[in-house]
Amino acid sequence: MCKLAGLFTLARRFTRQDLRILCYHGFALDDEDQFRGSLFVQRGFLDRRMRYLKDHGYTVLPLSEAVDRLADGSLPRDPVTITIDDGFHSVHAIAREVLHRYAFPSTLYLTSYYFEKSTPIFQLAVDYMCWKSPKRRVDLSRLGVTALAEASAFDLTPENRAAASAQIFAHGTTQLDEAGRVALSQRLGEALDVDYAKIRKGRQFSLISPEEARELEAGGMAIELHTHRHQFPECPIAAATELRDNRAAIEPLLGRPLDHFCYPSGRWHHTHRPVLEDAAIKSATTCQAGLARKGANLLALPRILDDNRVSQIEFEAEVSGFTDLLRRFRGKTRAPWVSPPSYVEWVGVAPEMLMIA
Repeated sequence: MCKLAGLFTLARRFTRQDLRILCYHGFALDDEDQFRGSLFVQRGFLDRRMRYLKDHGYTVLPLSEAVDRLADGSLPRDPVTITIDDGFHSVHAIAREVLHRYAFPSTLYLTSYYFEKSTPIFQLAVDYMCWKSPKRRVDLSRLGVTALAEASAFDLTPENRAAASAQIFAHGTTQLDEAGRVALSQRLGEALDVDYAKIRKGRQFSLISPEEARELEAGGMAIELHTHRHQFPECPIAAATELRDNRAAIEPLLGRPLDHFCYPSGRWHHTHRPVLEDAAIKSATTCQAGLARKGANLLALPRILDDNRVSQIEFEAEVSGFTDLLRRFRGKTRAPWVSPPSYVEWVGVAPEMLMIA
């Protein structure tokens, strides 16, 4: 009704030089969107969103250009930049082709631990197998997980699936190295009657390879920083280490400096600002909802998170600026160094998803 009344058009006019930074994560190679619709969307979903931007005359800019022009006030009308977090293999398998078809530049914020390891993300693989299992009762006592040592007849209720996954993840990250986590995942797959080898071969929870990273860059998708272990501690020394390790894993491969950053899980703190400034980071994006206006803090830029829970009309309201104007009217915008509590509520996963002890 608002759209028919012309309010989206009016909102677009009021926000015509505000930057819309879209955020995506992974793309479904199998049934990942059914497993976790907050992280994975279908190819057709992404195609519809990109077609809408194209058909309605939005100007899609590379992140680096968009940030520079946001700072100096020279953005074109209706500017958009497209960002993708984490670096799932599906970015290369699916998003690359869709974005190329529309000639849209984009940015991939790459976390590098699993980029180097080339194994499935442990937390997601475990969660997925616990979700996927067709069994109603299983024996988990032989996994080697202390908390499940007595679980010889374990009922796979929804609650128990989540509890078992959390216990397995805690054991794997505190007691095992990567080879041990892979072995544990294999045992879990056997117990749950889910083919872990297929998950590993299909790479649905694996990150891009070095060669795929180079291909993405060559095709117009800039690779940027997202920490090494998908964590950015408040301790300045630990945070600086995450940036250094992330750069060390990626920069030699690409042969250029990386100077744009995305906070893992969207969490940031006032102690991060000097760390980023010392590292010569030009921009940092968050998971705070909104459009970026001239004068915005370039180290705490808001984004529009888009996934299966966002309907087409809601997406149109976001990119038109209508929803952002409502937020401003209702006083829902936040101070530039107040981290929003909404990431887990929005994405539906613990921020430890990619963390490794």
